[in-house]
Amino acid sequence: MATIIGERWKVRASLGEGGQAHTFTVSDVRGGEDELYVLKRLKNLKRIDRFRREIEAVRNLTHENIVRLIDFDLDCDRPYLVTEYCSGGTLETAQPFWKNAPARAFALFEQIGAGVAHAHAHGLVHRDLKPANIFLRGPQGPAVVGDFGICFLEEEGERITLTEEAVGARLYIAPELEDGRLEAISDKADTYALGKLLYWLFSGGKVFSRERHRIPQWDLKGKNDDSFLGWTNIYLEHVNRLLDLMVVPNPEDRRTVDNILILARRARTLVEKEFTPIVPGMPQPCTYCGTGYYALQAKGHDLAVRNFGFELVGAPDWRILVCTECGHVQVFRVDLANQKDWWRQSGN
Repeated sequence: MATIIGERWKVRASLGEGGQAHTFTVSDVRGGEDELYVLKRLKNLKRIDRFRREIEAVRNLTHENIVRLIDFDLDCDRPYLVTEYCSGGTLETAQPFWKNAPARAFALFEQIGAGVAHAHAHGLVHRDLKPANIFLRGPQGPAVVGDFGICFLEEEGERITLTEEAVGARLYIAPELEDGRLEAISDKADTYALGKLLYWLFSGGKVFSRERHRIPQWDLKGKNDDSFLGWTNIYLEHVNRLLDLMVVPNPEDRRTVDNILILARRARTLVEKEFTPIVPGMPQPCTYCGTGYYALQAKGHDLAVRNFGFELVGAPDWRILVCTECGHVQVFRVDLANQKDWWRQSGN
C-alpha cells in the first residue's frame, strides 16, 4: 500500500537520506498524479529551525531561477516541505553538457546568478551555493537555485540566522564565513561562491581551496608547453578576469552579483567571438594567418617606429607587433588607451 503524507502526497520513490531529512518523489492525490514533486521530511525535530528557515525564505521568492515551494507542514509529527521536481537532477550529478561549450556554461551561470540576485534583492543571502544545490528543470536546464536551509535573512531590520549550522561548503565558502563568523555576512559571500561555481563550470568540474585561479596549474587557459602560445585556450582569460572580481579574500574587493551578471554577458561575447585578451608575457595569435604570433618590433617613439613609416609628432607611445609567420602588422598607440597597465606589466 502506498504511503500518503499529509493526506495529500503519495510517495513514489526514495531519493535518499541526508543528515537532516528523508527525500522522496511524490505525486498529488488531489489530482495530476502523473506530475512529480520532491518531498523532504525532517528526521530530527531539533533541526526544525533549518526547515523553517528554508520555507520562510523560498515562500517569499518568486523567480524562474529559484526552486518553487509547493506545500509544507511544520506542525505535524514529522514536518515536511514539498518543492517542484527538477528532472535534470543537480549540476553535481548531471552529464556535463556544458563541457567545452562556453555559451552553455555562461548560460547556466547567468541563470544561477539571476536567481541569486533576486534573493539578494529580497534581503536574503544563500550562503551554501555549490553544484549540489543547483537543480536543472530539464536535461539541459534551465538552472534553478535550491536548498536555502542555511540562508541568512534580514527581516524588518533584524538579522536572523542559524548559529548551530555549518555556514557552507568548505571549498565554496567565503573566507569571512569560516569559523562561524556570522557577523561578517553580506551578499558578497554569495559572490565568492558564485565565482567558484563559475570556475567549476569552465574547468570540467574542478574546485580549489581559497584563491588559486591565477596559479598556472589551476589557470582556466590550461598551461600547455606544446602550444606555441603556451596555453590551450587563451580566450578563457576573459573568464579569469571575472574571477578576479569574485574569488578574492576581501569582500570589499568583490563586485555585486548584479554587476557580475553584466560583466558575464560581456565576457561571453569576448569568448565566443575570440577577442584576444592582452595578457602579460603571453604571445598573441595572428588574426590573419592564425598560425603565427605577434612579436614586438618597435615601441615608444624610438627610431625603429620610423622604419614603419610613422612620423613622431610629440611623444607617442607606440607598440608595433609583427606576425612571426606571415608578417601581418598590428599597431597600437598605448598613450591613447584607457588600460595601459597591461602593456607595462608585460614589459612591452
